[in-house]
Amino acid sequence: MNVSIKYGIIALFIVLFQTILKTIGILLTGSLSFLSESIDTFTDIFFVLLTIYSVKTSLKPADYEHMYGHGKIDPIGALIQGVVLIMLYAFLLNNTIQVIFAGNYTISSPELGLELIVISFIINVIFSRILIWRGKKHKSLSLEIQGLNLFQDSLRALLVIVSFIFSLFGIYFLDLIFSIILSLWIIYGALKLIKKSLKDLTDENPINSLVLEELRENIFYLDHVNGVEDIKVRASANKLFLEVKLSVEDHISVIHANEITKSIRRISKELIPFYNIECIIEMNPLGGEKTISENLINLIYSIYSEYIDILNIKDVNVFTIKDEVFLSLVIVVDNSLSLNDAHDICTQFENEIMKQANFLSRVITHIESVQKLDAIKPKELTCNPVDKDRMNDIQSLIENSLKKHNEVKGYHGLEFWTAMDYCVLELHIFFDGNLNIAKIHKIITNIEKELKGKINIANLQDIILHSEPFQGRTDGIFF
Repeated sequence: MNVSIKYGIIALFIVLFQTILKTIGILLTGSLSFLSESIDTFTDIFFVLLTIYSVKTSLKPADYEHMYGHGKIDPIGALIQGVVLIMLYAFLLNNTIQVIFAGNYTISSPELGLELIVISFIINVIFSRILIWRGKKHKSLSLEIQGLNLFQDSLRALLVIVSFIFSLFGIYFLDLIFSIILSLWIIYGALKLIKKSLKDLTDENPINSLVLEELRENIFYLDHVNGVEDIKVRASANKLFLEVKLSVEDHISVIHANEITKSIRRISKELIPFYNIECIIEMNPLGGEKTISENLINLIYSIYSEYIDILNIKDVNVFTIKDEVFLSLVIVVDNSLSLNDAHDICTQFENEIMKQANFLSRVITHIESVQKLDAIKPKELTCNPVDKDRMNDIQSLIENSLKKHNEVKGYHGLEFWTAMDYCVLELHIFFDGNLNIAKIHKIITNIEKELKGKINIANLQDIILHSEPFQGRTDGIFF
């Protein structure tokens, strides 16, 4: 059984016992202050039953009709209690004032009344503190309010005790005054109860602004987060709904987005440990709805227009491996250029792209000397490197093919990527820098055909071969 429900049932038995005790006291003494203090106890029978129902209902999981759960039933129950108390004590206050004007007021058997109210006082003090403690621990507003109600009974009982002490000496008018004080006291407490309930029902922010600001700052410093646009919170019983709207880098993968979500959940639980937190996170790309490829195409075209020797750009591909982003493209140049000149142009082009798109880890260019009118169709692929044994087999096969061509002086930068059912092989081949680019292009084309025939991989979609001059190079494998 839930702890809150268990203590609610115990509270019901306590209230029933108090009701019997106080009813006897009122009948035997006729004290109005005792009546004022006792009416609240009589209504507690209804309130405790309402508390048990509220707590039990609020624990139900979310369903189709209540998608945010049933936590709001708790403050609704508290609101009902507050309204009922105000109505009852407004009536009792009016009755007491009428008795004052009528006169001839006395109290019977004050000794017995004093004994009964002292017993009630002791019970209320002990059990009220237990209910308040358990209510705060389990975030149960109804249970906490029930405890506060019993504690206020204890404080009000002190006035009744004082009234009975004076009654022992025949001083009865204080009983009427204390009755008025008790009625006003309970009405004031009921107004506070209503105010607290309305705060929960109207989703007033329960979290300190300094805590929210620290949460915002911690989220802002997460990787790939460029801005925290908005943070909203709403509480329902012991559950807190945290809504966060972010601006993120527009090239991040689903894996990156999931890492951001998990980090926000961890941070919020550390800063707000007293609630069960449910995070609702919206991520908006900082650059709008355009993909990284679309942005890069615009950049590539603007740079390419400044290079008169570049005739066309094609086969633009964006690869992401873990946290690194790679751009691969084919540059078509004038076929009268030497390899040295073509390579210098491509190097300058790569450097300019890297300068203006500094999030790129690497720009890979492939030189061709025949202009083709293919439209640029960007592809974004999330790739994984091939295992070591498979790579060794591929490298051995490639070396055997390259050595058959006398013009090939060596190679470097062999890479083989797979993404789902898509495979890409990339290689940089060394040539004499003085060779004509058109001749090199023919050799590269023949090598591509050979490799596609020899590498028996059904999903090998692309072989990207880059020609580079071997003069001055110290890295790579030379033949």
